[in-house]
Amino acid sequence: MNLSRKIVAIGLLASVAACAPKPVAPPPPPPEPVAVVIPPRPTPPNYASLTQILPMRGLDGRFQTLNSNVSGDRAFWQLKIALNVAAIGCRGTEEPTLVAAYNNIIKNHAKPIRSTEKTVIAQLGKENGTNGIAARDKLSTQLFNYFAQPPAQRDFCARANEVAQIVSSTPTAQVIEQAPANLARLDQPFLDFYEAYAKYQADVAAWDAQYAASPAIYAPSTAVPAAPAGPADTAATAGVNPPATGS
Repeated sequence: MNLSRKIVAIGLLASVAACAPKPVAPPPPPPEPVAVVIPPRPTPPNYASLTQILPMRGLDGRFQTLNSNVSGDRAFWQLKIALNVAAIGCRGTEEPTLVAAYNNIIKNHAKPIRSTEKTVIAQLGKENGTNGIAARDKLSTQLFNYFAQPPAQRDFCARANEVAQIVSSTPTAQVIEQAPANLARLDQPFLDFYEAYAKYQADVAAWDAQYAASPAIYAPSTAVPAAPAGPADTAATAGVNPPATGS
């Protein structure tokens, strides 16, 4: 009998164990956080200013500069100014050959240099209703500043050296005819810089849109009206001490 009870008890225990819930496996660990690498904010090309102003684009999509669509005597006159700026300001490896070529241009092409300047003065005078001298001086200053733009100097100086060699060896009778093409070559480094700066502007706008923190928005504060002023302390206002009490 006792043996039967033991067998039944063992069977009950086995049944209870079979019905007990199985242990639940622990959840998998959370995935490792993905590190977000923020690239550095784009910077202007060639150490240009953050406030660089670009010229307008023409219908052809190209930037319009002081040298755009210039031809004839005016092109040669502006070409000579560009080479003058280069001869004064370029101090790289191209300096010796550039300065020598520029001096040859002044010597060998003196006649077209004088004649084209007279033509430019007359044209500017006609456009402005003046004798053209002040307008010539103003345009000369603008061109000097244009060709001296620091961000484009490295490429401009190399290009000016190339063009100076060409103009120096060109027969005088052909320098005006070839001036528009040579002026365009001198202008190209500045156009390239403008394109690079336009790309920088697009890149920095995209960076700001993706990574820059949104500006904080502050609710307008509500002014609290000042408490009405109480009666003035005449003694304090007048600087008179209250009378001392007797002892």
